[in-house]
Amino acid sequence: MYYRADQPHGLKHNPFKALVAPRPIGWVSTLSRDGTMNLAPFSYFNAITDFPPTVLFGCNGPHPEGDVKDTAANVRDTGEFVVNMVTADLKDQMNASSAHGGRSVNEVAVPGLTPVTAARGARPRGARRRTGPAPCRTHPPGGDQRRRRTRRRC
Repeated sequence: MYYRADQPHGLKHNPFKALVAPRPIGWVSTLSRDGTMNLAPFSYFNAITDFPPTVLFGCNGPHPEGDVKDTAANVRDTGEFVVNMVTADLKDQMNASSAHGGRSVNEVAVPGLTPVTAARGARPRGARRRTGPAPCRTHPPGGDQRRRRTRRRC
């Protein structure tokens, strides 16, 4: 099937979302500059290289209060985030964390999770993880390959 993303396709859901399936869920936790915790699931998430270990996730659309969504704003402002993998026993909490909250809402508390400090850095992660977490820092593309390998990554 061929369709153009900028034109109506007549389908119930956008077919682009089904191009890569199944997709792992990256449960990304961040802190705002004022210390507000944010936790959000991302189905546009994946590991893209193992040397250096690198993950990628995509934030769709704006925040209801304007600007980009909290996760994108926090990563932009602090350069740090933690990726937590969603396990089956946490699916209800993950679904609850997908709701849009106000910028001042502690989104780790909403699904009833208790934050703990990640292994590196100050970013929170949700408690009860069996896999992960992976504390991460953002890095600009390009640059000297030797230097890039020595930078702190996931």
